[in-house]
This record gives sequence, C-alpha cells and structure tokens, in this order.
Amino acid sequence: MASLKLANLWRVISDVDLERIRASARTPFELLVVAEDDTLGQRVRAGLAAVPGGAAHPYVVVVHPDMLRQRPTTPLGVVLASASPDLSLAMKAADEQCIRSHWPRITLIADTEDAAAAARRVGEHARVAVADPLNPPRPLLEAIVALVEGDARLAVAAALPVFRYVVAERIVDETAKANASFAVTTGLAETIPILTAPLNLGDMIVLTKNQLIMGYKIALAAGRNDEPRAMITEILGVIGGGFLFRQVARQLVGLIPVAGLVPKVAIAYAGTYAMGRGLIAWALAGVEVTPESLSRYTVEGLERGRDLAQQLLDQVRASVPSAPRSWSRLRGWLPSRRRTGGPPDKQA
Repeated sequence: MASLKLANLWRVISDVDLERIRASARTPFELLVVAEDDTLGQRVRAGLAAVPGGAAHPYVVVVHPDMLRQRPTTPLGVVLASASPDLSLAMKAADEQCIRSHWPRITLIADTEDAAAAARRVGEHARVAVADPLNPPRPLLEAIVALVEGDARLAVAAALPVFRYVVAERIVDETAKANASFAVTTGLAETIPILTAPLNLGDMIVLTKNQLIMGYKIALAAGRNDEPRAMITEILGVIGGGFLFRQVARQLVGLIPVAGLVPKVAIAYAGTYAMGRGLIAWALAGVEVTPESLSRYTVEGLERGRDLAQQLLDQVRASVPSAPRSWSRLRGWLPSRRRTGGPPDKQA
C-alpha cells in the first residue's frame, strides 16, 4: 500500500480543476419567489433564505407576478407561491413567462398538505404542498435542488444552509452510483483476462479520484472556502487514510471476472457511500467520524449497492441482443449454400 501515500493521492486528482469547482460554489445567483400576497412571499423567503443570526440571504428575492417581466437578471430557479391550489390569472401568466424564458420553476401551495393540492397540474414542472413555509419540508428542498444543474448546486448550499443536507446527499448518491456504473463497465471488460490487471489498477485510480472530489464538494456545500489542497488533506485526515486504503483493497474483488461482478459493484458503491455519509456528518453536524460509524455506513451501503448492482446488470443484459437474434441477423449477410445433390442454380 506504499503507493497510496498522500502525495500520490494528490496526484490522482491533480488533473481536476478544483479552483473552478471552488469558484462555482461562490457564484452569485438569484432564486425568485413569485407571489401575489407579499406576506406569503416573505414567509417563503424567510424559510428558504434563513442564515445564522436570523437574517435572510439577499440571493432569495420576492417579486409580484406583474413585475416578473421587468427582472433584469436570469434566475437560477423560480418558486411560484400561492395559497390557493388553483393559480390566479396573474400567477398563471407568471408561469407562462417562466416557460417562455426557459426559467426552471416549481409551484408551492402554502398552508396545506392536502394531496389534491399537491397534485401537479398540466404543464407544471413540479408542485409541492407545504404546511408551514417558514419550515420548508424536504420535498420542497429536493424539488428546488432538482431545478439546479451541476456545480451550481454547491452555490445554493453554500449560501443557503437549509439546502445543505439535500445537496450533500445528492452529491453522495450521484458519486456512489457513478462509481458503481464504472465498476460494471470495467467488470464486463475484465472478462477478457489480458485486460484484468490494468483495468483494476484503473478502477483504483478512478474510484478514489471520484471519492476525493465528492468529499471536496461536500465541504464546499457546507460553506467551507479553504484552499483546495488544505481541504483535501483535512478530508483524508477526517476519514482516515486507512479506511480509504481498505476500500481500494476491497475493490480487488473485481479480479474475479463475472462471478465477482456483483460484489465488485456493491463494494464500489458502498465504499463511496460510507465515505460520503461520514463526511456529511463531519461537515454539517460536527460529528466525529469513527471506524464504527464508517463500518455501519458500509453495511448500509452494501445493501444498497447489491440492489443497484443487480439493476445495472439487468439493464446490461436487456440491452445485449440474444444469441438467436444476433445469429439470424448475421446469417442474412452470409452467402447461401447449395444443397448437396440438388440441381445447380439456374443462370439468369
């Protein structure tokens, strides 16, 4: 394991533009709350934009629907807030303005959790019913985060603390699934014996790289803004290099071609999931990451990873043509054979 020293781990991610990711987490944005009732709009804003000290972040702005066309900026997302499940003409016009301007939006129905009120109407991107806008529930936060693409989510989480857990958990989920998918593709290729060793070395590099970038993004989503190398070093110290090394070692299960594919995929997912869960606890709750907690997260991740592995493999099998169909297609391109003892083909 001497090759996995800190300097070598740093070289693994040296080709990643960490400063660009860091800049993305500090990019200004505007989240619009559109409401005819200003009191309702301010309640929604207070719930979404709350920062320590009781203030509201200026990135969340309340506007009346009649003023939406006059906005000089392009919002990152729009929340159409209404106390009635049936939007007024002004709110419908605001929704149409969002559609024409290609602004991602959701509809928030306030002061109710009625299923009928939450039912998405024709043309709506998403709709959430909220009992108390001052305490935004997880479905609302997830719906807003779903409007935002890529590393712009880091900016939302860094500026607006109420979104941090949702964004961090999405980062972990996406990275764990990406590592599992990568393990499937390389695992299938490893059925060719001559490719087995170098592809497993590649697994170690790619999976470790993704895990370190995941940790870096979680720290940024938590509001950290330290120099990248210092943050990566701190992340390795929090998780413990030994845990990272053990996860890399376990990925060698993939040396067993085909038969080891499901364990390989599950381990790729579980190692990433456990590291991510530990880092979320550390970055957002100040909880010490212990071997016991990482082991608990790993067990949980293995269960999820096995299920995902089976799903991915089923998808692969479904996408591969069956042998009879492949042979039938190939046979159509082959010259026909003369039957033994039969008359010769007639000449035209």
